[in-house]
Parts: sequence; C-alpha cells; structure tokens
Amino acid sequence: MHRIRSAALPALLCLALAVTGCSSPAHNGGTAGDPSAADAAALPSLTGTDWHCIDLIGPDGSPVHVTDHPPTILIAADGKASGFAGVNRYFSEATFGNSITAATPIRFGPVGATRMAGPPERMQLERAFTSMLERVRSAQVVPVRGEATDGATLVLGDGERVLARFTPGAPSR
Repeated sequence: MHRIRSAALPALLCLALAVTGCSSPAHNGGTAGDPSAADAAALPSLTGTDWHCIDLIGPDGSPVHVTDHPPTILIAADGKASGFAGVNRYFSEATFGNSITAATPIRFGPVGATRMAGPPERMQLERAFTSMLERVRSAQVVPVRGEATDGATLVLGDGERVLARFTPGAPSR
C-alpha cells in the first residue's frame, strides 16, 4: 500500500460511495435505497473530522463497553492519526491504499501513547481501542438515516467484520 494525496481522498471516497451505493438497511437505520451523489458529497470526510467511538469490538469478537469518555480519532491531511484512547492521548500514521471501492483500504502504523493510568474500565477500553487500530484494514463513511437526525458513521473493519463505529464531531481546521 502507499499513501495517496489526502486532497484526493475525500473525492475518491465520495465517488466510491456514489458508484457502489453502499446504503443498506444495516447501515442506514432501516431506510433502503442507494445514496445519491448529493448525499455522498454531504458526508463528512474521513480525514479532517474528529470521529467519536460509539461501538467497539474487542480482539475476541465481543463488544467492549464504551465509557462516558469515548475514544476519538482524527486523521490529518498528511496521514497522521491521533486522538484520545480512553485514558491517554495516542498517535499513529494512517496509510491509505489506492483501491476504488466503497471501503477505503487503510492501515494504522504502530500506535504510540502517553502513559497515564486510569480507572480499570477505561484502561480496558484503551487496550481494546489501540489493539483495534492495529487490526484495521478498511474505512467507510456511510450515511445514517434516523428518526431525529440524518448523519454519518465511520465504520472501521478488518476485511471480514466491523471493528468499530464512530460519529463525527466538529470538523478540524
């Protein structure tokens, strides 16, 4: 894999979403149908968005409780990834593949972090989160249609299953 120009990534992701029609009842809150190009263009970018974890699957395949201090991820335009892991701040490097599919091939390099201790449940969350980052092989921003709001979810996977889901925070500048 190699790094593609990050300026092209949002356009590439939007194109992939529009071409593949990734919307399904499992991904959009039960509303069937393909997103239009306008829907895909309105989705937040994989890069430059502060994503907040809402679901996390541990290495053993079981759900991990996401505490009131959820992990976050922000991938900068230069491929540097950083955020909050549950107790500590972390950093890594995101390397994107060049495949044009609904899911963007992505890998995170070794994860470094600060070394503070915290409550056991948040330390468990942090271990599961950083372990998940090292298993990620794909990222996909999908539309979500709900009763209260329309939005998007970032889905990270390992090629066979979903590892984590995130909702967007405020865009990074």
